[in-house]
Amino acid sequence: MSVVEDHDVGGNSISFLEVDGFRYPIVDQEIVKGMSQLKVKDDDILLLAYPKSGTHWLWEITSMLLQGKAETVPHWKSKVMVELQPQEVIDSFPGSHRVLNTHVRYNQLPVQAREKRCRIIFVLRNPKDVVVSFFNHHKSFTNLYGEYNGSLKDYLPFFLVGKTDYGSWFDYVLEWEKDIEAQQDRHPIHIMYYEDMKQKPLEEIRKLAVFLGVPTDDSLYSAVAEKCSFKNMKGDKEPYDPKFKGQLFVYRKGQVGDWQNWLTPEQNEMLEKLYQEKMKDSKFKDKMRFTLT
Repeated sequence: MSVVEDHDVGGNSISFLEVDGFRYPIVDQEIVKGMSQLKVKDDDILLLAYPKSGTHWLWEITSMLLQGKAETVPHWKSKVMVELQPQEVIDSFPGSHRVLNTHVRYNQLPVQAREKRCRIIFVLRNPKDVVVSFFNHHKSFTNLYGEYNGSLKDYLPFFLVGKTDYGSWFDYVLEWEKDIEAQQDRHPIHIMYYEDMKQKPLEEIRKLAVFLGVPTDDSLYSAVAEKCSFKNMKGDKEPYDPKFKGQLFVYRKGQVGDWQNWLTPEQNEMLEKLYQEKMKDSKFKDKMRFTLT
């Protein structure tokens, strides 16, 4: 368990916390080590996604639906993130239907979260947009990774082989696919796609509300969709979210297809080829809005 310095293919250094061979941002080692023993409640909801897949957005939407009003939640979603917070911080949020969140895999969840009938929301996003967003994330959050100054050209191969925090996107998605299949009798599970949320937010919010058991209220769904638009969230969450280098890097663009402004045709083909190879047997494969252009 230590902070390790690695290098992308161009030799640019980037650092991570490594615990039991698994990489995290440079956060509190003892909290990560004790994560498995974190106590949770039967009615806690677990929001799960690979980094940069819309967790902040879906956490805010879910929280608003559960509180029954389209009002910005007055704290950062990482205040209830299981690999970042000790028991006393999680416990400081009393009441029912807490929306805990994490980027870890099923076998890394707190034991109680696996044993209890906690509801799970699993979010997926096109990995082309994920890699672009994660690249900017790693360059921006110097407190979590050190001064990373690589280019996307040097970063992409590093990402594709799974050397970043939370490991390979492909391994993450494929492992979760197996776990969802294996655990669906224990946990109510709702799968969401970032692109669907952008394309048809009211329909997706309505489906999420049904999963959560929220009373039908189309006016609430519309208000939540408006309040949680990227522009509104970026402004409303500024008082609660951390800033680095004077900017709010959590909310960068929130677009679908921004990868087309970043990836060269050769890089796109590299990612596409690996995707087709790794995901060939996945049920998620054709739902990722993932096409070579």
